Amino acid sequence: MSADIADAYYLDRTVTLSRTELIARSGLTETELAALVEAGALAAQDVQAWTFTVECLTVARTACRLRDQLALDDTHALAVVLRLTQRIGELEDQLAQVQARLLR
Repeated sequence: MSADIADAYYLDRTVTLSRTELIARSGLTETELAALVEAGALAAQDVQAWTFTVECLTVARTACRLRDQLALDDTHALAVVLRLTQRIGELEDQLAQVQARLLR
C-alpha cells in the first residue's frame, strides 16, 4: 500500500503538521501555502508556530490538484477557487441532509 493510500485510510486527528511537512506532503509551495492561509482558505492550527491539523493536508492537496488541473499561476485565484470548491461541498452536504429529511 502506498503512503498516499495509507494517509487516506489512517488519518489520526490528533496529529499536527509543521509548515515544512505540509508543503512536502501537499505539493504546494511556501508562497502558495502562505497565500491560502492569508485568504482564509486554509486554517493554521497555530499561526505563530505555523502548525496545521491533519485535515489541512486534504485541503492543501485539493488546492494543489486544482492549481495543476486549472493551470492557476495566481495564488489569489487559487484561494478563490479553493474557497468556492469548499462552499460547493458544504452546500451539497446541506442539500443531502434536506433531501434525507424529506424522504423520512
